[in-house]
Amino acid sequence: MVKNIVMLFFLILGVQTMQANTLSYLTINNIKIPVISEQSSVIPTGHLEVIFMGGGNMFNPPKKPLAKIASEMLNRGTKTLGNVKFAELLESKALDLDVGVGQATLTFTLNFLKEYEDFAYTQLENLIKDPNLTKSTLQDVQKKLHAALMSKSSDFDYQATLLLQKGIFAKTPLAYPALGNTTQEIDSVTLNDVKNYLDTTLVLENMVLVIGGDLDIKTSLTKLEKIFSLLPQGKKVVIPQYKVKTIAMKTAKKDTQQAYIYFASPLNLQSIKDDAYKAQVAGFILGSSGFGSRLMEEIRVKRGLAYSAYMRPNIARTSTYVAGYMQTALDKQDEAIALTKQIVKDFVEKGVTQEELDSAKQFILGNKPLQEETLGQRLNARFMNYYNGLPLDYRDEFLQKVASLDLQTLNDFIRAHAEIADLSFAVITK
Repeated sequence: MVKNIVMLFFLILGVQTMQANTLSYLTINNIKIPVISEQSSVIPTGHLEVIFMGGGNMFNPPKKPLAKIASEMLNRGTKTLGNVKFAELLESKALDLDVGVGQATLTFTLNFLKEYEDFAYTQLENLIKDPNLTKSTLQDVQKKLHAALMSKSSDFDYQATLLLQKGIFAKTPLAYPALGNTTQEIDSVTLNDVKNYLDTTLVLENMVLVIGGDLDIKTSLTKLEKIFSLLPQGKKVVIPQYKVKTIAMKTAKKDTQQAYIYFASPLNLQSIKDDAYKAQVAGFILGSSGFGSRLMEEIRVKRGLAYSAYMRPNIARTSTYVAGYMQTALDKQDEAIALTKQIVKDFVEKGVTQEELDSAKQFILGNKPLQEETLGQRLNARFMNYYNGLPLDYRDEFLQKVASLDLQTLNDFIRAHAEIADLSFAVITK
């Protein structure tokens, strides 16, 4: 019955979004730029993301939060108009233009009314050609990041996450926080650093376009071709992959009223395409489903050790691992850690029940389509599929595989990944 419902959903959805499931290319100066697109006339708006691979935090130079500072400076308007006048110009046409940085990417995101499409592209071009790279802008951004970093000193979830990341990703770029470790590191970034970063990041070889809305996609791409033809070819980056290390428990003492416990373990998948769906079903049962998960039932419901306990697989091109967290009373932290270890150990050794599998499948099959209801959600999902080396329409394949997953296959997968019981802990306590 479940399989029939899923197949009917695919047939209906496929008619509506077939165009969006095909990766196309825009050729600029003999370089093929990947394009992910979907035409949607639901509302008269357009959406564009210009993504530069290799512009993210993991490509920062040693002890310099360069990507974060550069993205903040790009959000300060053009040198010609300045921050305030550029913002007023965008607002006059209800245009939203934002620059953000992720682990591996720098992204320009543009949202606009259909009638102002040309105006929107012109402002994007102005920002790329004439960013507000001045000494005063740099100093303003650095002051802002000083305040952001200082606020993190009392954010114990952030502190525990950072403590864990520095351990499990030791001696890799993933151990370095986006904001840096100190205000001195923020201040070490120079104007020349930012200029060189933009010169090497804003290049055709590493560009991906994500576009959708009530647009003639072909015409829109022709307009964008003229804008981006001015960019240099550049050198194609390789996105590295890093494995999680298993470390001894790391503890930091803070003035806190409870213990913040963060933990992680390796997840050595051979193929995201072939194994991710099994990992996500297993993770749902173990710790990502909230009430009803093994962790929540044992740690909160039965013993009252924590208000919440969570654990889920993190599956991406750069790393695959399982991570979780909980908060508990200071005098209960050792018991909570020991119980977590035992729960995961039992999970690996004994697997799951048919009832747990059926419940997980029912939720995932119903919830997954809801995560891609809007145009923005669908485009983002397809970009992430592209980024992770999956077909753009992998969602359909994922749901079919989940619907067909049997108990023996899932438990064989869990037993084959005993490494998830090799937990590393980072604790903020008093």
